[in-house]
Amino acid sequence: MIEVKISKIPTWEEVEEIVKLRKKDLVLLKLPKSVFEHPKMVYKLEYLKNNGVFVEVENAKRGRKRRVTDEMVKKIHELIVNGCSIRETAKILNLGKSTVWDYAKDCIGELKREYLKRLIWEYKEHLIKNGKYTPSVQLLFLELEACVDVDLEMAKNILKEIINHAKN
Repeated sequence: MIEVKISKIPTWEEVEEIVKLRKKDLVLLKLPKSVFEHPKMVYKLEYLKNNGVFVEVENAKRGRKRRVTDEMVKKIHELIVNGCSIRETAKILNLGKSTVWDYAKDCIGELKREYLKRLIWEYKEHLIKNGKYTPSVQLLFLELEACVDVDLEMAKNILKEIINHAKN
């Protein structure tokens, strides 16, 4: 069996060479997923298969090694939950802003909710220390905690109401 590995889209001449090899022995063509799925490869792959060439997709990672480890991704999330901006997080971890954003964008909403929950808890503690945590404020805090995960706009309005109660 002849094994042929390619990492780029072959020309028709290269495809013909692979078919010629098939006349000598079985041919297994290995190529990356990106090449296999490329629109230019549809007819070439069909031609190869019709001429008895076996095609296998390699799932090996391609490209440059990742600079950001899983541990660093957790640190990015932790810093954002603690209130750091994307820019501050990038500076602390010595990464580019775009890199930090790439790892934070998928869960930025959840990270901001966690940060808001922490701020709500701190504000609640502040009101308790200052003796302004009344039963009506407690009810508002319960509503607020329920709304944070569902509707941030409603949570914002409840928070404003809590602040008004605390001022009076």
